[in-house]
Amino acid sequence: MTAIRGVAISNPEKIWWPDEGLTKLDIVRYYDAVWPQLRPWLRDRPLTAERCPDGMRGSCFYQKNFPAGSRPVAAPRLRQRAASTGKDVEYLVGGDRKTLLGMVNLGCIAMHVMNARAASIERPDWLAFDLDPSSGTFADAARAGLALRRLLDDLGIRSFPKTSGSRGLHVFVPLRPGPDQGEVTASAAAIGAELAHREPKLVTVAHRKATRGGRVYADAFRNAAWQTVVPPYSLRRRPQAPVSMPLEWDEVHAGLDPSRWNVRTAARRLAGGDPWAGFWRSRQRLPKGDGPDLA
Repeated sequence: MTAIRGVAISNPEKIWWPDEGLTKLDIVRYYDAVWPQLRPWLRDRPLTAERCPDGMRGSCFYQKNFPAGSRPVAAPRLRQRAASTGKDVEYLVGGDRKTLLGMVNLGCIAMHVMNARAASIERPDWLAFDLDPSSGTFADAARAGLALRRLLDDLGIRSFPKTSGSRGLHVFVPLRPGPDQGEVTASAAAIGAELAHREPKLVTVAHRKATRGGRVYADAFRNAAWQTVVPPYSLRRRPQAPVSMPLEWDEVHAGLDPSRWNVRTAARRLAGGDPWAGFWRSRQRLPKGDGPDLA
């Protein structure tokens, strides 16, 4: 059995991406290598694991509950009563390298995190937009992202884009402590509605896929309580093993192929610096009122 950083890796040579020839051990090594960049996005946050024990071509499931008694991964827990079932859920809390590698050993390919830390779970420190193109093409998500940037610039809000690692674009806004989950969600929804108003042929806020008409869905509800989003540098279960990669805004354009950043190319990208290096120094207030003043 192979050990990385003291974490025993079972079946390290198991093929997880047959077309790319990537093994389970390759994925563990990727996460170990990007730990310094990934740590700030996992630290003290409740985690949801997207577990795919057989890799790219196998089935996957989401796991929130990691009962402390079973100890599948050594990490702190946050206990929360689930409204849907009335049962307690014990979330793993990130922040330790061994926790991350232990999750990968369990088949966790993608990490999913909340927008608040365990000690202040009702007080988000970022707002996120998930721009999901109904067309399935990143070009549409890029166009919507650039339109969203213009809107946020008009509001005096600094924003940070990243690839989702799939077909979409994520846009994050760092927040000063204070607003609760309801206020953050309301502001995100108001901004999304204004974006759809400005770009009605490109963007929609319709929840039902059948009514989106091929437009980009501006999902503001990644900000609601206990909702999650993949953090920067998370791997995704997609062909070529792409990574959710932070970008500069001038890199976002319709011709961008987000799969260019993957397990094998991410290290070269990171060697050139972090486009989001100023994220935590750019925390901003939410606009006053129930939502932003968009008049």
